[in-house]
Amino acid sequence: MASNESIFDKLNLSSGERRLVMAVVVVLVLALAWMVWGMIPSPGVTQNKITKAQTQLNSFTNEISKISHYKTTIQTLEGLGSAVIPIEQEVNMRRAINNLTAANGVRVTRTGRMTTKTNEFFLEKSMRIDFSSKESDIVNFLWKLGGSDSMVRVSELRVRPDKNRYRLDGWMNLTASYQKDPKAARARPVAKTKPAPVAAKPSPSEAKPKPESPKPAASKPKPEGGKRTVPKRTIPSRPVRKTQ
Repeated sequence: MASNESIFDKLNLSSGERRLVMAVVVVLVLALAWMVWGMIPSPGVTQNKITKAQTQLNSFTNEISKISHYKTTIQTLEGLGSAVIPIEQEVNMRRAINNLTAANGVRVTRTGRMTTKTNEFFLEKSMRIDFSSKESDIVNFLWKLGGSDSMVRVSELRVRPDKNRYRLDGWMNLTASYQKDPKAARARPVAKTKPAPVAAKPSPSEAKPKPESPKPAASKPKPEGGKRTVPKRTIPSRPVRKTQ
């Protein structure tokens, strides 16, 4: 039969010890409940995350539905050709800069020479100008330069006040990109060289014996000391007459 004794009776704990054990158990349960409650996010934060995720999902879905329209637009723009100014209009860069500076009251004190950088498809022209003008004139010049149809842009700008602090002095680098000649930019195909035909080897029956080359004549030994020797000449002797 199962005994009706509690765990406290089996451990033979007194009433004070039982109260202490129960107090410790209650404190542990409360601590665990507080930790678990802190890990659960508030409903407001969860709802905000759900709303943000739903907004992003709707935006992505709308963009995905426009893929066919984007492809059609790309094909149309590719058929129109490049919008970069041709190389023949390179002289318009200096003209456009002069017109904008004169229209906005920017006084150009010095104009630098034009430099060129190139790559496979474009030519990049740069020119430096030194100026002296009011703040409003410089701002208007930059504003109209950015809103114009020309490809000229400011790549570098330095400004400082003058001695009287009434005007601004400085310099700027103006850059424009021009399209290369498409015929020159097009890569030339490399001509393929045909391998030379290999001559057929003659059969052993058709092979002819090579004639023996004559041996070179033995060279005469040179005299010692590098001096030339003259052969001795012999005088023939006359026969002696016999007297009677």
